[in-house]
Amino acid sequence: MQTLGSLTELTRTFASSVVTLGNFDGVHLGHRELFRHLVKTARQLNCPSVVFTFDPHPLKLLAPERAPLLLNTPAEKQRLIAASHVDYLIKFPFTEAFAAMPPEQFVEDILLAKLHIKALVVGYDYAFGKGRRGNAEFLKSCGEERGFSVEVLQPVGADGLPYSSTRIRAMVAAGDMTGVVRLLGRQYNLEGLVVPGDQRGRELGFPTANLETDKELLPPSGVYAVKVRHDLQEYGGVVNIGTRPTFDGKKSTIEVYLLDYTGQLYGQKLRMYFVERLRGEKKFSSVDQLVDAIEDDIAQARPILQATQIIQYREYLSLK
Repeated sequence: MQTLGSLTELTRTFASSVVTLGNFDGVHLGHRELFRHLVKTARQLNCPSVVFTFDPHPLKLLAPERAPLLLNTPAEKQRLIAASHVDYLIKFPFTEAFAAMPPEQFVEDILLAKLHIKALVVGYDYAFGKGRRGNAEFLKSCGEERGFSVEVLQPVGADGLPYSSTRIRAMVAAGDMTGVVRLLGRQYNLEGLVVPGDQRGRELGFPTANLETDKELLPPSGVYAVKVRHDLQEYGGVVNIGTRPTFDGKKSTIEVYLLDYTGQLYGQKLRMYFVERLRGEKKFSSVDQLVDAIEDDIAQARPILQATQIIQYREYLSLK
């Protein structure tokens, strides 16, 4: 997959294309179904498939107070879209000028003049442009007038409700790390850099890796069973997210204890997959009580982790 971000690149690259539009935060199972239709149509028409998305998220510019915490970092979103066999990802700069653009101008100046669109694939609830007038009916009308087809993908979902980034955010914020797999198609995860901490875990007999991450949306404070990947190795682990109230901590940290691991991880990157929430964060009356609780957490996590496999993100395209 090639990633583009300027009109100069677009002008130079495309003779024709099949396009989908959206933010695609989370790259959940609904998005994957959309990408499946996109790639299938592009192969039928013998032209490249294009995911057209925006950077930053529009609400971060238009209404920062309502902007959601994102499920993916930009790098994660790019990696997940690439795994769906898309040919091009356009991360278009979302500016005030672009926000004010009427949808008619977007269709003329970008979809037609730059992308030479043959077909458009969008979700049933997608809308864009000033006043969000660029909805499915508008796009169908434009397609009929200008000679490109428009496929509007109807809702797909789980538990009787459509897949949605909003639902996933609510589940992550509630600590439902098992339930979120049904919507994402994989475990919620984050990548972090191991940085020096205050060595408190080592003093307690449980040396932890202190992680810094660019991930915006974290699960709530508490203790979680996790799987951790470092290079090509996979480990079980227990992570604490929170302020460590037993020690009157003020700053929230992410501290993961890798089961059956010994070694030095400072400066290394780890990817951590959330499997199950074990308990909330608690202030203990003594260090001994905290140590007992950690031992219980580890004992509870081991069978959970033994029964769980990391779900790989793969996209199997049916082109029939």
